[in-house]
Amino acid sequence: MAQLANFIRQTRHLPTPLLVIDPGKVGENICRVQQALPQAKVFYALKCNTNRAVIEAVRQANAGFEIASLSEAELLVQLGVPAEQIVCLHPIKAAHFLRFLHRHRINVLAADSLAELDKLAEHAPGSRVVLRVSVSNAGSVVLLTGKFGVEPNEVVSLFQQARLRELIPHGLTIHVGSQCERVATWVEALAVCRELFREAERNGFEMKLLSLGGGLPAPYANSSITLEEIGAAIQSELRRMELSPDCAVSIEPGRSVVANAGTLIATVVGLAERASGRWAYLDAGVYHGLFEACEAGGGIPFSISVEHPDRPSHIYNIGGPTCDSFDMPFQQRSLPELRVGDRLAIHAVGAYSTELSSTFNGFPVPVVYSSEEVSL
Repeated sequence: MAQLANFIRQTRHLPTPLLVIDPGKVGENICRVQQALPQAKVFYALKCNTNRAVIEAVRQANAGFEIASLSEAELLVQLGVPAEQIVCLHPIKAAHFLRFLHRHRINVLAADSLAELDKLAEHAPGSRVVLRVSVSNAGSVVLLTGKFGVEPNEVVSLFQQARLRELIPHGLTIHVGSQCERVATWVEALAVCRELFREAERNGFEMKLLSLGGGLPAPYANSSITLEEIGAAIQSELRRMELSPDCAVSIEPGRSVVANAGTLIATVVGLAERASGRWAYLDAGVYHGLFEACEAGGGIPFSISVEHPDRPSHIYNIGGPTCDSFDMPFQQRSLPELRVGDRLAIHAVGAYSTELSSTFNGFPVPVVYSSEEVSL
């Protein structure tokens, strides 16, 4: 407790809200993924956190990047990331984005519809097509079903259509949902892929890539499963698939790489006693790094440390700074007594925090610092 309190005090010279990123932790997390899944090449899902310190840590760990937008592609190209270290597994892409990818020889591209194949053929001819297959998201905190994904019985037909358009059928990608904590979901998804690989090969298609997508869980306070448990189950299923030696395996984790590398520091700006209980108001809320703390964002149970842990504890509802009643990231949290001006540290907020922030109501988004910059 004293160490965490000291962690908070070391940021006193910086205005809040701020997000402190530990690049060393990013590297450690990638190493854990690589150890749990030695068959798989890691491509970090850049949407989670685009901070330069994170990107450099990913590069130093010899991992690649998975992107979904033109701005992400432009950033990586500007930083000199080689094309072979970049894949785009987002199944819907604008024409100008496809032209940029084609121009820079980034050509492992996902699709999940005939219309997307038409766009690929027109704006990124000769691309290697990876079909995104719809699989169960059971056990995931954030479900990603419905919006994307081709049904398994349509895969061979779409590969045939890709070939007719002089695209290269390349493989399959799946997504079991974000923060997936059910091992069986991974096993079931790979069973679908196993049958689809066999069917595709029977129809004359050489599968060169199996992408496991995202979904690896970060170690939040209530996490019920470890990366190693998931890795062992995936490895077992990969052995059952009997992939050809020239078929690569990739995985595209986001939050499991960067979540616990980020700590949000906020200041108590207001207190109140109401019929609903004690309230504390911070200068960071749902719109300023804590969207995933609210129910709509998945209700991630971020742990909180305080600057003065020796005070008596009370139950608090915690609101953000805006006038929106939705801006209430935490309810009924037991914390040592808070006073105006106190600082809090909210842990494991490195993923989907600053990327989902806005200046709504005129309040600033958190400034991001690396741990070296704040001398932690």
